[in-house]
Amino acid sequence: MLIRIVTSCTGEKGVSHDRQLTLADFEQGPAHVAARESELGAFLTPAIELYSGLQHQRLLRGLRAVESNSQSGISTETWIVSAGYGLVPGSRRMAPYEATFIGMSTKQRRAWARRLHLPSDTHDLLAKPAELIFVLLGDDYLEACELDSNLNIGGPCIFFCGHRAAKRLPSVQKLHKIELGNQDAKRFSCGLVGLKGEVVSRVLEGLASGKITLQELIVEGSNVLELLKVRHAAAPMDPRRQARSNPAVDRVIEIPTGWWNKPQRENLMYFIPEWDDLVDPDFDFENDLHSSGCGDWSNEVYAHQIYPEPNYDGILISKVVAEKSKKKKERINRLGVHRYLRVPREFPIMGDCGAFGYINEKVPPYTTDEVLDYYTRLDFDFGVSLDHLILTATESDKKARYELTIENAAEFLKKHREEKLPWTPVGAVQGWDPKSYAAAAKKYVAMGYEYIGLGGLVRSSTPDIIETLRAVHEVVSPSVRIHLFGLARLSALSVFAKLGVRSVDSASFLRQAWMRTTTSYVMPNESFAALRIPEAGKSFRAKRMSEHAGLDDGSIARLEQTALKVVRAWAARKESLDAALNALLEYDRLVTADRVDLSGPYRNTLEKRPWEQCNCSICRQDGVEVIIFRGNNRNRRRGFHNTYVFYRLIYQALCGDTHGLPGRQLELSLLEDSA
Repeated sequence: MLIRIVTSCTGEKGVSHDRQLTLADFEQGPAHVAARESELGAFLTPAIELYSGLQHQRLLRGLRAVESNSQSGISTETWIVSAGYGLVPGSRRMAPYEATFIGMSTKQRRAWARRLHLPSDTHDLLAKPAELIFVLLGDDYLEACELDSNLNIGGPCIFFCGHRAAKRLPSVQKLHKIELGNQDAKRFSCGLVGLKGEVVSRVLEGLASGKITLQELIVEGSNVLELLKVRHAAAPMDPRRQARSNPAVDRVIEIPTGWWNKPQRENLMYFIPEWDDLVDPDFDFENDLHSSGCGDWSNEVYAHQIYPEPNYDGILISKVVAEKSKKKKERINRLGVHRYLRVPREFPIMGDCGAFGYINEKVPPYTTDEVLDYYTRLDFDFGVSLDHLILTATESDKKARYELTIENAAEFLKKHREEKLPWTPVGAVQGWDPKSYAAAAKKYVAMGYEYIGLGGLVRSSTPDIIETLRAVHEVVSPSVRIHLFGLARLSALSVFAKLGVRSVDSASFLRQAWMRTTTSYVMPNESFAALRIPEAGKSFRAKRMSEHAGLDDGSIARLEQTALKVVRAWAARKESLDAALNALLEYDRLVTADRVDLSGPYRNTLEKRPWEQCNCSICRQDGVEVIIFRGNNRNRRRGFHNTYVFYRLIYQALCGDTHGLPGRQLELSLLEDSA
């Protein structure tokens, strides 16, 4: 059974380039386009893989369901209506480009479409025989195809479209119109922009599994939407209740060659801790709906899946975090850390035990044998010995914890050598002052460690950390690498590197996105307040609004939606700054009446529009939504953006350019003292 699908290009693409093709390139003709494609040869991508818009990604889920079930007897053929390339098969390799029919006048749209031969090519394609044809085109793209009463269709053809487009479609044999609207978006837990892809994906999944038959779809009077409703009755579509997997997200990223050769990685590597920071790639911001019901590893992506390349040099994952739930533990043990994190085998992964997770225990909850087995079985690149934190709260036990950590490190390295394990051992060092850290580090080097990690310094001041590093640096060979756990002070990174630090880990810039009030969105030279519009009825702060006299759920929701609407209108330059600011403050004052006045920080954010100045993938795709403080899918994206900026500031700091970085004068004095 052949199913043909005709869909449209999307503005969002998984591959981009600073010199991507534009409409001006396509206007110069095929020869020019071919020459430009030759320039961008490394970035040519099959059309089916190029687009990352909501409709396309949802459609891919259904296509992969068909591909994975070879017993279904279904074959698919996908064609894309592109405003640059014309009508192309999914296998056509295309360069990154930017061209759309949206925004053209009717006259311009039709003239350009005819130059691309879209009307004739679309008529010819739809006339070819197929058991079933789906068409997923928006109004502008349908108009460009100029479908008229001369249209002949080679098999049952279902057009998914809005009300306006349905009225313009010709009434010809085998053509069935299915109108989709807001009620359907709610029914399928999906925004309108991705709804066509979601519906077709569900039909394909139903056909592949046998829950839906071809005859049911094409019989006269059949209602596809009602059929889907019945077939999915056992699995409610309420996004709050059940997570659906999305096969499109579970893929190992490809890392460009240039990333591996970044010069700062020779001096100091930045590891980011893994704390389940994932987002829905198809999140519907307009309706606050998760594309797969609710969040789960099986339907969400990491930051390194969103950006063209990772914004960190490695990932640190603690045993405490990896095993915090039965489901996560099972997955990570089955897949190994690299596949679980969806990175190539060559990508550096460091493991530790997560000492903060058992800080109040008398002894760690693991044995050295357990930890060695864990690192080996899950295929880590670096494994950290079993340590026990020494902080003010554990002052009375500091000597016992100190000795236990050293004993564990000795046993760890001895057994690592005996078993000839393939990963690099890292000795965890604890202490309470420079002298104790240096004494332990000296013992570790004598044991044979070539990589040690200093823990327990997160709450220390930068001068105190520098003092400790100086003491350690004096007793260890320059060839011994040092890792700093849980901190990456930008203003002192070059000093750290000079004192032997070769790697750090920190999630501070990521978590700043939701832990700070006035500096939650970071840019290289300034930080901004995110615009707080918590979800009415969900956010614990917003729930408190009902305590105000005269406020009911309806009025709270109206204030919330007004704030969102006006901020988006301001971002689109369709509303005044004062209107946006007043709507924000009216809602904000009721949410937290005791909070510091944010009118100044909010005005600064609105005036400077920092999301428009950022070239990162998230800010380019999601715009003002990134700077709205509201739920995980916005807040984590803002954290990913912050990490993107932080990674570039690390390079700046390691190159000795501390202009504009926090603590610049402090670092200059530290550099002089270290000379």
